[in-house]
Amino acid sequence: MKKNYQFVVLILLGVLTLAACNDHLLPVIGESKSPTDTHKRIALLAMLADINYDVVATSEEELQQNTLKINALLQTNADVRAYLGTDWQVVWGPAIANSRKKSSTSKVDSFVTDNTMYVARGTDLATGKPIHVVAIAGTNAVSRKGALLEDFNVFNQKQWGGETDWGTPGSGKITAGSAVGFNILGSMRDPSTGKTLLQFLSTLGGAGPNEVAFTGHSLGGALCPLMALQCMEWQEQMGYTNLHVSVYPIAGPTPGNKEFAEYAAQKFGDNYYSVINTNDIVPHAWQKDLFAQIPSLYKNAPPFNPGGKKGFGLSFDDQAAFDVIKLLIDLKSYQRIAPEREFAFNGRSNVYPDGSGSFFQEAKYQHTIAYYKEAFGFPQSIINMLAN
Repeated sequence: MKKNYQFVVLILLGVLTLAACNDHLLPVIGESKSPTDTHKRIALLAMLADINYDVVATSEEELQQNTLKINALLQTNADVRAYLGTDWQVVWGPAIANSRKKSSTSKVDSFVTDNTMYVARGTDLATGKPIHVVAIAGTNAVSRKGALLEDFNVFNQKQWGGETDWGTPGSGKITAGSAVGFNILGSMRDPSTGKTLLQFLSTLGGAGPNEVAFTGHSLGGALCPLMALQCMEWQEQMGYTNLHVSVYPIAGPTPGNKEFAEYAAQKFGDNYYSVINTNDIVPHAWQKDLFAQIPSLYKNAPPFNPGGKKGFGLSFDDQAAFDVIKLLIDLKSYQRIAPEREFAFNGRSNVYPDGSGSFFQEAKYQHTIAYYKEAFGFPQSIINMLAN
């Protein structure tokens, strides 16, 4: 079990996160369009949600204070303003959920952020119309709770909606971990107004046509479809007709089973804009045929480990641990939402001049920098900001 846990930690703390580092592919089905300029700007807002990534603070107040950097970037950073436009501002949140990080060397414990969500309002430069973007953070590398209770909690399932008013008969099930994250986000409140996200969105009900775009990277890519789906169902119950809900997942694992995927795809229609890297292991979780491909993703050199005699594979122990996990995943019916509508690109391999390349180093690169450079084509100044 120690080796199994080691594999889980390596994947979920090192890959299902924004990495703190400088022959089997996901099938590309149908003809999906590459991201528009609007999509690229929404993607940048998604990445900014990870503002508390790798931050360990002495208090929760310190973590909350750090999230104010998001609005500061929108308001004052020249590179961000040149890319997004000059009228963007945070109008709800950032709201965070934290956990205590036990210390083995001090009597005083510290705190880390498990989940972050905020809403930014601005003008869509492509249409000149107002847009609200709900951005949800990915897994924080220093959050044990985020990895184990949300990312990897996939062996049990919860009915979509559960004991709430959301969902309809036949709407399927989501992973238990997705349910945990969804409930955390749903209970978040704006630090200033005390409003939940839906309470805030209700203020837009009579404000004229408005797009509400949900987005997130990694864990955020699994949770943003759930929040968008809830918003759609809530909107129908409330009778709001002026809100146009769209969803922009990035590099997300599969949040639910076959029935849920079909239900969500039907509800989203053409308003679903997922982006995945076929060389990123995270979108290969948790649909079983895709999950099975993970160990061999980087086995060939070239393209991987250029200059080397062989590519990157798992160690014997990690492969054995993977095989155990796979046996459990094979019992599930997880399925990606609308794969025919996803934009899938083949991330180019990273180069390791110092010979430090490995399976997990390549996985980290494919999960982060490859998206910045190849899917969204962020300017180098933006990439540098995100890397820092």
